[in-house]
Amino acid sequence: MLPETTNITVLNEHLRPFPEAEAVFCPEQAWLSKHFIPLLSIDLAVFNPEWAGTVVHMLNPIEPYDCVIGDTTTEYHNEFTCPNWLAFRLNDDNRYVFLGQEGYFQNTPFHKVNTYLLQKEAEMRESYQHAKQFFQEHDQLPNNNAFLDVLGGDFTDDNWSSGSHIPPSAFTIPSEPAFSPPHPDFEDWLIYDFSNISYQGNPMIHIAEVAGYNWCSDGADAIILMYEPESRTVLFTFNWT
Repeated sequence: MLPETTNITVLNEHLRPFPEAEAVFCPEQAWLSKHFIPLLSIDLAVFNPEWAGTVVHMLNPIEPYDCVIGDTTTEYHNEFTCPNWLAFRLNDDNRYVFLGQEGYFQNTPFHKVNTYLLQKEAEMRESYQHAKQFFQEHDQLPNNNAFLDVLGGDFTDDNWSSGSHIPPSAFTIPSEPAFSPPHPDFEDWLIYDFSNISYQGNPMIHIAEVAGYNWCSDGADAIILMYEPESRTVLFTFNWT
């Protein structure tokens, strides 16, 4: 577990707000900027000097308009995406490579146009630009909102870890029967240990959390960013209350 800092309202040299989309997403997937608002770039030297130069990015997804992201696009899911979970690979240039399919997102040519979602996107981007201008003038977010609610530390149980949406199949999560001894009517009921998610045998490290609405007009109550250094895999999930 990394050292924990909470309610970060003052930045240091390792935390860079409002990164440009071109510095966050690989050029082959420039369309990702349609689906995410980049909030903050985090140089992992903030935790360990040996990690200097490895930079991950906190993102606020435009979707969902309702339910959770990916909830209505299951035909485009793969081992790295599922409802409320999505993964990236961090390339050598510290840009994200999405490990899912473009159709995972509702606001794509693969799906019917959702005018409410388009309106939500416009409102989020407008408020984000307002927050960016406010930061340039005052070195803080509007209302002195936290740039990050949590940096480092351990995973906290909440709705995201209730078991209603488990990580994509590429990731491993320990589980045990919900009843001991097992009940024949509830053999499929499991309790999951969300604090020990792993990828290819290596633990996912809790990097940071923030409410999307700290930065713009909408977003999850907690955007949860985790990272696995060996494979440079980034995994996101979202808490909704």
